Amino acid sequence: MRLLKHCVTGTGQGMRNMLRKGSAILLTLTAAIMPFQAALGQSRLDKGPFAPAEMIPERPALCHEIEDVIRNVPTPSGLDRIDFSAVGALSLVHFEGVLAYMGVCNEPDAKVLCVTYSTNDLNVGDTVIVTGSYRKMAANFVILDPCLTSRPEP
Repeated sequence: MRLLKHCVTGTGQGMRNMLRKGSAILLTLTAAIMPFQAALGQSRLDKGPFAPAEMIPERPALCHEIEDVIRNVPTPSGLDRIDFSAVGALSLVHFEGVLAYMGVCNEPDAKVLCVTYSTNDLNVGDTVIVTGSYRKMAANFVILDPCLTSRPEP
């Protein structure tokens, strides 16, 4: 109501104060969001293997890149979600009747475990792209759950 009164009476002081406060809030929010944008790759030209939930990352990480790209990216907390994508040879294909576990990459590279619902007739040694909800379990181990697998385009 005070803002409306200042605008109507033409003093404008209330409007200037509101704009200053709004600018301060915007700067604070921008500073708070920047680390998350960097983690998701949104501040780089090459957006890399991370993306907001339900979005497809620009490009999957190669096995030898995974440990470096996940180094400073923590597991999201609570219901927050970011997606991650990696490409490599399957080192594990295991189906338990309901869930399929697809392992990509081997030591000395970081390992990625994709938890999905079907093996899609993939076998150990096949090159696949795995994309899913990112959970960092260790410096060299990521679980994607849920996750999708696909063959790279030729």
